[in-house]
Amino acid sequence: MFTCCLDNVVITCKHIADWCGLSFQINSGETLILPSNQCEREADMESEQQWTDTQKQFINDYKIYYHNMGLLVNEIDLNGPTGKMPKLPKKPKHRLSDVYGKVNKKKMTPQELHQYLADNIADVNRTISREIFTDVYLLVGNESETIIVEKLNKGIRNLKRQDAQTLLIHINFGHYLNLAKAWLENKRKEGRIQQSWATWLKEKTGYSDDHARKLRALAKVLHGYQQFFYVGLPLNFILGKLKEIEIMLQIPDFNAFWRVPVVLPTTNDLQSSQDDTLTLTASE
Repeated sequence: MFTCCLDNVVITCKHIADWCGLSFQINSGETLILPSNQCEREADMESEQQWTDTQKQFINDYKIYYHNMGLLVNEIDLNGPTGKMPKLPKKPKHRLSDVYGKVNKKKMTPQELHQYLADNIADVNRTISREIFTDVYLLVGNESETIIVEKLNKGIRNLKRQDAQTLLIHINFGHYLNLAKAWLENKRKEGRIQQSWATWLKEKTGYSDDHARKLRALAKVLHGYQQFFYVGLPLNFILGKLKEIEIMLQIPDFNAFWRVPVVLPTTNDLQSSQDDTLTLTASE
């Protein structure tokens, strides 16, 4: 059939034809010599293409989920428009894309994160110009690159002021939510209020605790670090980096930097955004 030697594997073409289902005739004396390491590579490739037990479980979970979802849709169709909505099948906790492995995003080091936050401190002593974002903020005539870049930078400065103001409000409101929740828990212990925090908040204010929970977590980390009132970055970015920020603040030098108190100007004390007044004169 075939014989093995130290460096090569000898396989007759007859056997290859049989294995591959070839219909043509091959002389029995012909042989095909394959290097032994090539056979090993082919075996490795075959093993690499096999799903792991975890991957198989992911796939099977979604097969069951979509099968049950298909049955549910058929049931809805058969019951007609007057039928009751059946209970939805439980969706797998993991995402289907996890079958290929989760992509780990590169995290900033505490030093990199501190520097990035500090580099995005906004000038909050000026007003936020609404004119920047109105219809007049369009290309006018044959504007030069200099004018276009100037307008872009003015818009970015105003966005940073807006982001800083948004962050300030959400930190302070999150802190108040924490105080209100603690107050409610005391009332519940005293028997004066029976509702849970989430139910009470929704009933009294219409505000969902799903979002309130994020703001309370934000305040638990950042309340008392007033330099964050100047950070001109989107709220979602800060929320996404909250755990990393918490680690960063454990470093004494960074902790001291962000704890420095600030004196925020009142609305009446804000300077005019004259530096952000649009220059609409088109260059010739």
